[in-house]
Amino acid sequence: MKKIIVFAAALLLFASCGSASPKSEEPAAQAGTQDPAGFSISLDKVDGGTFSFEEIRGKKHLVAAFWATWCEPCKQELKKLAEIYPAFSDSVEFVGISTDTEEMIDKVSEFAAEAALPFPILVDPSGNTVGSIIPGGDSVPYMMVVDKNGVVVARHSGYNPGDEEALKRELEELIAR
Repeated sequence: MKKIIVFAAALLLFASCGSASPKSEEPAAQAGTQDPAGFSISLDKVDGGTFSFEEIRGKKHLVAAFWATWCEPCKQELKKLAEIYPAFSDSVEFVGISTDTEEMIDKVSEFAAEAALPFPILVDPSGNTVGSIIPGGDSVPYMMVVDKNGVVVARHSGYNPGDEEALKRELEELIAR
């Protein structure tokens, strides 16, 4: 009986992390925000200070990757984003937004340092902001691409190795507009 419970728990964890199901994408036309003011977010950085989309509105596009320390596909995705970040950093701001609780902030900080993530890592220990953005509230990995005017142009759920190649093409097209 214990083996069945452990297996079921492991299966649920694996499935909730997004790697058990194929990556899903919303077409850009459906991904646009309904808020007339456009996308907005303001959260604390894990290493101090705050990040607000308003700081880059009109100047840079945004890639917001929602993740958690317990989610291995999330951490793989963040490492791949760190690899492509230098090629896009002039036109696109990347942020990693942790869905971890306040008790896990040290783990968030540790991972960001160990992985040498070159972009801001944001935290939302209450979950209120993240819960209002991600369908289902905390299903990670989840990524949003927001144009510099605050329009959500793409949403991606899940991560599979190689997804960063499609993201690179998507960002190149966005920058070229």
